Amino acid sequence: MPIFQNNRDLLDRFRRGDRDALAAVYERYVDAVSVLARRGFTMESQGHVCVAGARDADAEHELVQETFVKAFSEKARTSYDGLRPYRPWLLRITKNLMIDRFRARRKEGLGSDDGGGGVGDIDHLLETNADLSMPEDVEQDLHWKTLSQAAAAYLGKLDTESRDFIRLRFEDDLSQDQVAERLGCSRRRVRTLESRVQKGLRRHLKSQGLLGN
Repeated sequence: MPIFQNNRDLLDRFRRGDRDALAAVYERYVDAVSVLARRGFTMESQGHVCVAGARDADAEHELVQETFVKAFSEKARTSYDGLRPYRPWLLRITKNLMIDRFRARRKEGLGSDDGGGGVGDIDHLLETNADLSMPEDVEQDLHWKTLSQAAAAYLGKLDTESRDFIRLRFEDDLSQDQVAERLGCSRRRVRTLESRVQKGLRRHLKSQGLLGN
C-alpha cells in the first residue's frame, strides 16, 4: 500500500517537515531510489537514450542523498498533493538529476553513457508505478569462482559478519532479501556489506597482480 494512502496524518506531518514523518518516507523509498541511481535507465521517447547508473558506491550515495534533499525541501513537500503515488513522484527527481549529470558529461566531451538497459524505459516505469527489479551482480560472482585461491586469502582477513554474508550470498546463492532475513538486518545493510566486500576484494586482487586497473 502506498505510504500516504488512507493516512492523512502522516501526509500532513510530512508536508510540515516532521522529522519522524520524513524518516518514515526515507526508509520506505530509499531502496527504490538506490536501484535507479545504481542501474540507470533508458528514455525510449527520445530514441533509446541510455543514461548509465552511478559509477561507484560514493556516486550512488551522493545521488540518493541529493534526491531526498530536493524531495524534502519545503517547496517540494508542500507541492505534493498526496493524491499521486509518491514513489514515481520521488523517482522523477532522481531521473532528472541523472539526466542533468548525463548532459553535463556530454557537454564536457566525456562520451556518451553505455549503461545497457538499466531498469528499462523510465517513463513507462514511472507512469505505471512498476517495481524496479535488481538483477544479481554476475561480476562479483565471477571473481569469487574464478579467483578462489586469492579470494580465500582475502576471506581469512574479514570479520564474522562479512564472512557470513559471503557464505550466504555467494556460496548459498541467496538473494539480497534472503541474506538480510538470515542475518537479521536490512537489505540496505546487505548492500553496504556487498559494496565493502567487492571493493576490498578488488584491492586485494590488484595487490596480487590478478586484476588490472
